[in-house]
Order: sequence, then structure tokens, then C-alpha cells
Amino acid sequence: MNAEKYIQKALDMGADHAVAFKAEDIVFDPRTLLKCMFGCGDWGKGHTCPSRPGSLTPWQYEELFRKYSWGVIVHSHDKKISQEASFAIESEAFTDGYYLAFSLSDCALCKECMGFRGCDCANKKKARPAFHSVGIDVFKTVAKFHLPLHTLKEMTDEQNWYSAVFIE
Repeated sequence: MNAEKYIQKALDMGADHAVAFKAEDIVFDPRTLLKCMFGCGDWGKGHTCPSRPGSLTPWQYEELFRKYSWGVIVHSHDKKISQEASFAIESEAFTDGYYLAFSLSDCALCKECMGFRGCDCANKKKARPAFHSVGIDVFKTVAKFHLPLHTLKEMTDEQNWYSAVFIE
């Protein structure tokens, strides 16, 4: 596991934290889908949403992600920074020979997801599902690394955005 350069890349791009993980550190729980289905305004609209046509189920995603051995978790208070850093790590890992590297980052590429207009995704090459939307319990996972995450009490509370890049 050679994660240091990827961790540094995330930090250089403005991430608040970046840590290496082993696949067994990731906590899967299919109940995360309930929070997507009942509570998220993107359900049925967003192109990176688990409701999109052809999406895998959380247990199918778990089977895929269990094939990886390690990766990097990126934390930021800015969703766009989290996404940009994780996609940059995915791209660099790919050119480093980790050709199956894959980022889970949610999407902040467009001001409004084209799915809300019934149109195709405008950024198919960069859009990625969220860390939680594939059945990962982000709260339990990041707690293992003593990273900040708590439920918000007010809409003005500072948000924590997490992404992960599964590398090898």
C-alpha cells in the first residue's frame, strides 16, 4: 500500500483530512439505502443516485468493493473539494497502474443535476455515486479513523463531506 502520495494530493487540493484505509475498515450496511429513499430529494432524479436505472443494490456494491484491498478516504467541509480530490486520486492511481481505481464521491459537478430536468448526465466520465449511496455506513467507517462526523441539528451547521477512492 503506497497511499502517501495520494493522501498528499488530497491535502494539496484543499481536503481537511485524507487517510489510507484497508478494505476491512469499510463498514457496509444496506440500511443506508433507506436514508436515500426516504429523506433525499435526489431520489429518482440524480444520475449518481442509487435510484437511477441500472443501479446495483447495496449488497451487489459490497461484493464489488470487497475485491479491493486498500484506498484513501478524503474529508472536506466542501463537497466540491472532496469530489475533485477523490477524482484526481482516482485518475492518478489509474495512470500509476491501478487501472481499477474507483472514486465514491457524490457529485457537485453541475449547478443542477441534469437528471432533475430528465436529461442525460452532462459529466458521465466524472460523475460518481456517493460514499453512502452504495451501502457504506460512513459514520461507522470514519469513526474508526477519528474523523469528524455527526448528525446536523441545524441547516447552518458545518457539514462534513466524505469520499473514498478504492485503489487496489
